[in-house]
Amino acid sequence: MPPPVVELEQVSKTYGDVAALAGAGLVVRRGEMLAIVGPSGSGKSTMLNIMGTLDRPSAGTVRVDGHAIDALSDRQLAALRARTIGFVFQAFHLAAGVPALDAVADGLLYSGLPRGERRRLAERALRRVGLGARLHNEPHQLSGGEKQRVAIARAVLGAPSPGSASRGDGGPLLLLADEPTGALDSRSGEVVMDLLHELHRAGTTVVVITHDRDIAASLPREVRIKDGRIEHDSGTAEPFTGRAAPHTFATEHEHEHDAAVVERVSR
Repeated sequence: MPPPVVELEQVSKTYGDVAALAGAGLVVRRGEMLAIVGPSGSGKSTMLNIMGTLDRPSAGTVRVDGHAIDALSDRQLAALRARTIGFVFQAFHLAAGVPALDAVADGLLYSGLPRGERRRLAERALRRVGLGARLHNEPHQLSGGEKQRVAIARAVLGAPSPGSASRGDGGPLLLLADEPTGALDSRSGEVVMDLLHELHRAGTTVVVITHDRDIAASLPREVRIKDGRIEHDSGTAEPFTGRAAPHTFATEHEHEHDAAVVERVSR
């Protein structure tokens, strides 16, 4: 059985008198693809923030790639997050006037890599998601679906990680996608979901946070959350058994770690 990427044990999160999460327990193993689904205010975004180490729980234990996050300093936690987790958000977070190539390459600003290498890796990531013809386009020149694919390319880029045989492309071990189709039309949403499925088949662990029950039902595992509690977990995990070769997608217009890791990045 593949090792866990994320483990939540009796995790709670409170904001004043409000319990955003209450005793949540969840294990996500390497190579899984699952949805965490629930209505607004259910606690799913809080769970994403805790799984992604953007926030710490009020109670309970969280482990990411085997590391208990309460034992890590903020600097070590940031290093672990940078090495292990990629994020995709509904709002894209692309700066106006910045071409796609630079938007993705900027994700490696603190990697220590020279500018030329950052841009080379960024170009490879953009071509992988089918945007080889859009390298120099700015956000206003891209469709909604293309903007989301730029965001995905940035999220899965990651710095090269010697010794991480499970991530041959140097990308993150875990991809957290928060409502990745929420701002898209149905066709663009399908393209983005196809891309996430392909990344999963290539070995990335993918967690999709969504309110869309149809998207959740289409994934191998569905975790339903309501009022801060997990009320259902289909548990039909589909573990990763091998890394496929990277896939090139047709564009919409053209029918295209362990403690040593933490220590190394913390220096």
